[in-house]
Amino acid sequence: MTKIPIIIDTDPGTDDTTAILMCLACEKFDTRAITSVGGNVGIEKTSNNARKIVELSGKDVKVAIGVKNPIVRKIVNAEFVHGVSGLGNITLPEPVMPYYEKDAIDTIYEEALAADGRLKILALGPLTNIAVALLKYPQLKKMIDSIVFMGGAVNLGNATPAAEFNIYADPEAAKIVFDSGIDLVMVGLDVTHETIVTKEQNKRIHQYNNKVAKVVAKLIDYTIDRESPYNPNGGVMHDPLAAATLIDSSVLETEDYYVDVELKSDITRGKTVTDVFRVTDNKPNIHVGVKSDNEKFLEILESMISKYE
Repeated sequence: MTKIPIIIDTDPGTDDTTAILMCLACEKFDTRAITSVGGNVGIEKTSNNARKIVELSGKDVKVAIGVKNPIVRKIVNAEFVHGVSGLGNITLPEPVMPYYEKDAIDTIYEEALAADGRLKILALGPLTNIAVALLKYPQLKKMIDSIVFMGGAVNLGNATPAAEFNIYADPEAAKIVFDSGIDLVMVGLDVTHETIVTKEQNKRIHQYNNKVAKVVAKLIDYTIDRESPYNPNGGVMHDPLAAATLIDSSVLETEDYYVDVELKSDITRGKTVTDVFRVTDNKPNIHVGVKSDNEKFLEILESMISKYE
């Protein structure tokens, strides 16, 4: 089987950790690199967390340090969600692996060139690295097969009432990526909030006898407990749904819409404005997630995490 080359662009992050570990277990992927970006926590922590996750997985994957700050905006983070370290209530050993010699921007270009049009990117944080790579290497937009990104929403916001965090954190970067012409799949809040793991379901992951499963189960418990005051049904799986979509696209139902990003208004900064009723003449630019299959997601999650020894 010819494996699919992928890059995971990420800001780990509690749910990022689960998503990364899902992809690293997937036998159809050749994970060429993990590129870190500032987001949930600062770039120093996200980069170090990425190395910790790789070493936990036991896989041989390089980690390249990405862009520290948004293209235009002041940096924001989500420590109140992911904890000061970014990894919630878990502590992983300090990594010994070195960072890759090239930064994230040059790594994305290098791997896109090597993949000869087959490279897929899973983007789990602000889209800064990808946008800056497109600015530095304009030809890159014709070299990437597709990008599945967790971000945005048709109807919801979590950073503000209007905007999802990853887009809010760097809306200018999102605009560049949205306008690039690259094949894009948006895994937004509308569908991630349909994708949950309950305490009872998480007991099955606790029962897998491997160290990765123990970490993932603990992170899911952390999410369930943190969200319990306003979401009693279970823990919402944002980034893991994006990972599952890359692994098996049938987990997500999409519709093709034109999506723009609000850049000028303070009150709606970062809102992904979706032309659901096609009232403009703009051609659709994104496959927008409109429904997720929670049972299939759980199957994918358990299947991937159970592969670890």
